[in-house]
Amino acid sequence: MYRILKGKTLEKFTERLKKLNPNIIIDLDDKVFIILLEEKIIGYAILGTDKILKDIFIEESRRYSSFGTRIMEFIKNYLSAKGIDEIYLKRYSENTIFFKKVGFKECPESLYKVDDLIAREKRKKEGVKSTLISIGINIFLAVIKIFFGILGKSKALVADGFHSVSDIVGSIVVLVGIYLGNKPADEEHPYGHGKLESIAGNIIGVILVITAYSLIIENATDYFKETERLIPENITLVIVLISIVIKYILYRYKYNIGMRIKNDAVLADAREHKSDVLSSVGVLVGILLSIYVNPIFDLLLSMVVGLIIGKEGLQIIFQTSNNLMDAQDRKLIEEIERYVNSFGYIENAHDIRMKTSGNMIYLTLHIRLDGKMTIHEGHELADDIKYSILNKFEDVADVTIHMDCTI
Repeated sequence: MYRILKGKTLEKFTERLKKLNPNIIIDLDDKVFIILLEEKIIGYAILGTDKILKDIFIEESRRYSSFGTRIMEFIKNYLSAKGIDEIYLKRYSENTIFFKKVGFKECPESLYKVDDLIAREKRKKEGVKSTLISIGINIFLAVIKIFFGILGKSKALVADGFHSVSDIVGSIVVLVGIYLGNKPADEEHPYGHGKLESIAGNIIGVILVITAYSLIIENATDYFKETERLIPENITLVIVLISIVIKYILYRYKYNIGMRIKNDAVLADAREHKSDVLSSVGVLVGILLSIYVNPIFDLLLSMVVGLIIGKEGLQIIFQTSNNLMDAQDRKLIEEIERYVNSFGYIENAHDIRMKTSGNMIYLTLHIRLDGKMTIHEGHELADDIKYSILNKFEDVADVTIHMDCTI
């Protein structure tokens, strides 16, 4: 359990903190983050009003058990929620490896810092904003397509309207995926919750396939019925043209957002808008042919719309399923292999594997070292490689390195 102490609350805990570390220096204006285990304080970190980390201390018997890393993650999550983007640390001489591990990098003025703390929050806000815009536009398009499709006697336009309804459902799923997928990692979910984004994208694909199946079956049934074929009204052409323009703009907007924040669910939503554009173009052609050639084309194009929607849905399912099953990015793995092999004292890097969670990548790899190298030397070299990879490849969140040796 974590607590944040300041002011009078901090004053009440002063004696308990001094019992843990007699050398602690307490300023009541600072924030003190503590770890409680069965109501006992086992560690703390002190953050000054100038965003400088003044001290971090873990009970000696609890060290080397990740408590320091956990309290730093708690502090970073707390600050990001408050909109604070960075923490500073005065140049340290001890615990260099630990501070690198929790993300501190060298910066001017004799300081080290962890920055971009609110990147996750920015990513979430961009995804939420773009998805809310999608929902609003799709509600508008669904209403006018279905209304004018019925009024203008076009089954293809009505079908396209129900496609927009499925988009609304899909966007709601995306919203849920964004909110849950951007939750920070915790002890039960050390890789974070990013795979929920891929699950949300997968659900969108399934919704599209079901929508496509319904459209094809319904219109195929109508095709074989011997009923009077209605000729669509000209107003339906205007509605389809409006839909095409709006949907193309929305597709480009959401695609750019999805690529920037690397969110599977947002990209799936963007591809759904792309399928809307293609299906609406098909509807436009179908209505034109129905008016000027034969009314049967309205039904035929309704089925074509269904096929387009189904194809897009299957593509989304395959791509997001690959992410869920941790498909390997061979190009990235080869690039990392070349980079690691460029370090001295390494015979080779091999067995590189990657796991994805949302937009983050978790790597494991083996390095082969000279068998005469000490454990300490090998560990220092592995740390240098790890933090170099984290610095060079911004999407890599963590690296686990196993050391092999030559006999």
